[in-house]
Amino acid sequence: MKFRRSMVARLAMPLVVIAPPAFSFGAVWVARTEGLDGPTAERFALYREGTLTEARMLAAGQILCVVALIAAGFVVSWLFGREYSDHTVGSLYALPVTLRSVAMAKITIAAGWVVACVTTAIGLTVAACAFSVPGGFTSDVWRQVLTVAVAANLMGLLGLTFAYVAASTRGYLGAVGSIIGVTAVSQILASIGVGRWVPYVAPAMWAGAGGAEAAHEILGIHLLWSVAFVVLGVFAALGAFNRPLDS
Repeated sequence: MKFRRSMVARLAMPLVVIAPPAFSFGAVWVARTEGLDGPTAERFALYREGTLTEARMLAAGQILCVVALIAAGFVVSWLFGREYSDHTVGSLYALPVTLRSVAMAKITIAAGWVVACVTTAIGLTVAACAFSVPGGFTSDVWRQVLTVAVAANLMGLLGLTFAYVAASTRGYLGAVGSIIGVTAVSQILASIGVGRWVPYVAPAMWAGAGGAEAAHEILGIHLLWSVAFVVLGVFAALGAFNRPLDS
């Protein structure tokens, strides 16, 4: 009930669902506009390669990986942090379940929301591409769709790790600050060539965010490290939320 009434989730959902297909079509249109030059042409150079469908799925994957991480981070920051900021955490002790169980319920709902939003965004992008370019889905494009789906879902689930910050700092402001800080630091690390070992960047690079050459550098071990980071972050959040108020 708390999640269903959450204004944060209501604002984040359209961002995750609508932004990727909208950006993919807009970015490719800009990239392939005749006479485009200067910094804009360089920024959109990736979207001039391949077929229209390939370029649109590439653009959708890039923006979806970013918004899924940030949106999921904001949602779990609110889910966990609001209990402290609104002084409702004390009432949870009256429930016939432990705080760890309550935290697991929050994580489960947030994870389901992430998967639902990412899947819907990809479905809308695929449908729009199929309608605008009939027959544009080759085996390579479907492989790209699968890559984007895995990468975007993993990036969204990585956002759940910020629940640990919200529970540890007992509020959502610290978690919001950490989202901004982690995103900035991760981009800096990626720019100096170590992005494949940064869990908040590796899945996006695998989906093509850094170009084809960077995508080929992402191996299974790098993606497994991101998965392990999700698991570690979730367990840390469960422990932090279960901590007594007077500790």
